[in-house]
Amino acid sequence: MLYLLIVFLLILSVIVFMWREALRNEVIADVLLFKCYPCQQPLTIFFISDIHRRTIHPSILKRVSGKADIVIIGGDLAEKGVPLERISHNLQCLKQVAPVFFVWGNNDYEVPAEELSKLFQKHSVHVLRNESFCLPVSMDCDVPVYLLGTDDVSKGRSSKSSTFSEVPQRAFKILISHNPVFEKKLAAADGVSLFLSGHTHGGQIRFFGVGPYKKGGWGNSGKMKTLVSNGYGTSAVPLRLGAKAETHLITIKQG
Repeated sequence: MLYLLIVFLLILSVIVFMWREALRNEVIADVLLFKCYPCQQPLTIFFISDIHRRTIHPSILKRVSGKADIVIIGGDLAEKGVPLERISHNLQCLKQVAPVFFVWGNNDYEVPAEELSKLFQKHSVHVLRNESFCLPVSMDCDVPVYLLGTDDVSKGRSSKSSTFSEVPQRAFKILISHNPVFEKKLAAADGVSLFLSGHTHGGQIRFFGVGPYKKGGWGNSGKMKTLVSNGYGTSAVPLRLGAKAETHLITIKQG
């Protein structure tokens, strides 16, 4: 009986630890230097992906308020069953930080599109669905800075040609795709400097360092810097192990 009690307590303690890892409110700050970044003034991005069912914690907002120039939601803002009031609350919180940009993730399509569109309009969210947006940067920039956002590749909705169609070749390009698989569609000639994605949750639950996906983090593909975020929320179960929840404050500078 004592043995069973010890086993039960061990299992319970692991589950509690995994639950706490899933509810972390961490902002990872990174400074990226690009020789090709055309502005004297740095650009700071608050990047958050895979929110799913979570409510964004006030401590996150406190850490990034006054620091971010723009907010980028890297897809999976929500999923089936998430109350629209919660989605609206999260958008309201994020737009208090800075102008908000959004790309579609696979789980976002579980929410009625017309309802999401109403919320995006209400909260002045810039939706990048296979399109681009020229950031209104200061006069010290030699060339424009563009955000490029793709629709979800796993749903067969992404279009590289549409995404790049109105972007000057010389522009400094930041591309956001919910699914990191889209990176395989890019070539050096596309001139993307920064690629941001999520979707994988870093594997979410990793036993002895092994999970269904690679752990999130930074990488390089030629001259392009890449980020696959572990994300903020979870899928299926509100548990994480070896891939803690995270958000990102990314500052881009010349260098």
